[in-house]
Amino acid sequence: MENLSAVIASTRHGVERITGITRSMRNFSFKNLTDTHINSNINKTIQDTLLIVNHESADTADIRTDLGKIPAVACNPSQIGQVVLNLLMNSLQAIRQQKRTVKGQIGIKTWADTTQIYCSITDDGPGIEQSVRQEIFTPFYTTKERGIGTGLGLSISYDIIVHKHQGQLDFECPPEGGTVFTMALPLQQETASDQREGQS
Repeated sequence: MENLSAVIASTRHGVERITGITRSMRNFSFKNLTDTHINSNINKTIQDTLLIVNHESADTADIRTDLGKIPAVACNPSQIGQVVLNLLMNSLQAIRQQKRTVKGQIGIKTWADTTQIYCSITDDGPGIEQSVRQEIFTPFYTTKERGIGTGLGLSISYDIIVHKHQGQLDFECPPEGGTVFTMALPLQQETASDQREGQS
């Protein structure tokens, strides 16, 4: 009886956490048609993805966010969430392979200009060797140890951003180390009918 209030509080906290994760999973698994786009706030998609990846990152890296004030953009939020998840998992796996004694650092930043919204994911991992940079968006290509990853995450992410959303997905490896992936989504996307008219 003396511990009852503490037990109830702990149980309530656990239920609230499970509810949040379940809600994020439901948002993440958006089941509209593959090429259906709705106006979505990318910041919300990032927050949902972070709830899902939180357990995976707990012992590997601290993830900090700098989510700017950005407008909604027409997109498929589950696909964008998949890209964010792929990039975060790549960063976590790269940091984990270093077998470091201290946690790594991952930063997520969003911002916008008059034509596009941007999201960058920065890590302080080992970076990408110059000799393999031209291959990283190639399907099944991987620099990871055997049994880690499929070599498809970056190629799928590239297809989602560039082909399905008419955006851009680029990366750079700063001189001080680490990797920065940046995706850009246009605020106004060309529709399928526009594309057909442009080809006629």
